[in-house]
Amino acid sequence: MSRKNRRKERPPEEQPAAQDRLAKASPPVFFRLVPDHWGLKLLVFTAGGVLMGLEIAGSRVLAPHFGNSVFVWGSLISVFLIALSLGYSIGGRLADRYPSRGLLNAICLAVALGIVALALFGGALCGQMAAWGLGERTGPLIASMVLFLPPSVGMGMVSPFAVRLATSSVSSVGKTSGMLYALSTAGSIAGTLLTTFVLIPMVGLAAVLKGLGLALLVVSAVTFPFRRGRQTPVEAAALGIMTLVCLSLPSSSPAALGEGEMSVADVDTPYHHISVIDRDGWRELRFDRYVESTILLEPPYPSPESYTDYFHLAFLAKSTLRRVVFLGAGGGVGPRAFHMHDPTMEIDVVDIDPKVIELAYSHFFLERTPLIRTFAEDGRRFLREAQGHYDAVILDAFTIGGRIPFHLVTQESLETCRDRLTEDGVFVVNLNSALEGPLSGIFRSMYRTASTVFAKVYVFAKDHRRVGPGRSMNVILVASKRPEHIPREQWVRLAATYHSDSYVGRRRMEAMIQDLVSDLPDLTGAPAFTDDYAPIETMPFCESGP
Repeated sequence: MSRKNRRKERPPEEQPAAQDRLAKASPPVFFRLVPDHWGLKLLVFTAGGVLMGLEIAGSRVLAPHFGNSVFVWGSLISVFLIALSLGYSIGGRLADRYPSRGLLNAICLAVALGIVALALFGGALCGQMAAWGLGERTGPLIASMVLFLPPSVGMGMVSPFAVRLATSSVSSVGKTSGMLYALSTAGSIAGTLLTTFVLIPMVGLAAVLKGLGLALLVVSAVTFPFRRGRQTPVEAAALGIMTLVCLSLPSSSPAALGEGEMSVADVDTPYHHISVIDRDGWRELRFDRYVESTILLEPPYPSPESYTDYFHLAFLAKSTLRRVVFLGAGGGVGPRAFHMHDPTMEIDVVDIDPKVIELAYSHFFLERTPLIRTFAEDGRRFLREAQGHYDAVILDAFTIGGRIPFHLVTQESLETCRDRLTEDGVFVVNLNSALEGPLSGIFRSMYRTASTVFAKVYVFAKDHRRVGPGRSMNVILVASKRPEHIPREQWVRLAATYHSDSYVGRRRMEAMIQDLVSDLPDLTGAPAFTDDYAPIETMPFCESGP
């Protein structure tokens, strides 16, 4: 045998040493609680679900401080799309340079802790931004960037990183990436449905945020590539302790109490964070940080926010009201006063949020009687399906921040109200707006809309002589199907003969008549609200930041 082809045999005594060196040079053996084939898919699915759950919950973080307008949702959607774009780009580059499963799971763990931190500090940070003067336009955008951009970028990195780790050959890139992005989308669908229909209605916002963070933390932990050896139990114990700490940490309160205030009730619903606050002998119903109703805690429980008294103008426009419907329950102040005025009147109270109706009974002294019927429905849908006719329709429904839901102010909606009225029935609506100037858009368009539907529309602006037409105030429109005009002198005579067993008596009625606006400002160019075009959410009605 030639020397070239001769194999050099290693002495037997050298073989164990060589094997030891080979073992030391081989890659470490990893231990996973979930097999890696399924673990990567589970991580992608969970990240997609947590991402969309965080976007839905994000609106509840911002609403107490910036309202629940189109600006909030526009800011959230924009920030999450920016985050996904950045995450896809950064994740793809990082995966090519460091294709490590441990790095991917570490990113997810960091994101999970960041989401839990939102439950602790998110409300306080939004409150601070609002205190700096950030308004309903710029405030939601800046707050969304600060609070939600970092964790969303991290979750956006998961899918491209997972594609890089799961791809075994160029020929399978399409199949692998398609499968993983489909899993991420399926997770997003599940997260959206679960957060919207289960978590927010059943538990508080802090619990939702902690739950989202802990779900990502647990999945990241059980799919983490632990090294086999002594450190494995230590790492597992550290993750367990981290989970317990996250669960036990206190959360920031969405409704901070002021001096002398006491919380009576506090509940999250699919529509609001509702709190009932007592202070100085008054009780307030708050939707997030906005006061919706206030009453004095002494019989007959009147409201210092006396705009509800103006609903009684309906008794002057039509002296006999036998059947009335209120769209928007609030604290039940209006229905309760109408019942005091005439205990034989049939009153229907409609509110989309059943918890608001429950609190009107339990905390705001709305009487339980067969003549006051409550319905947890959308007001427009209720009227469309209602049987019979009403003598008066009172619209006093508001979203968070002081605007009427857009679908209740359109021509089509007001036509439904008109069609449910008797021949001489009355429609009353309460607005927050100025009469003139840049803050008058809501009043101008609402008056224009009502004028296209009803024969006559009368304007009562609460305290407008004192505050001036350019300032925001309660503006009450009283619309009638009757074409006969009621001049100011007739309103005065009707008020002088008015009598009521409620706390809204003759003197109060005479004072309200003084707020009748006879000389309307120029309404040229004011668009009527329709189902196709009703930008009430973007119309300013009060002084605020940019």
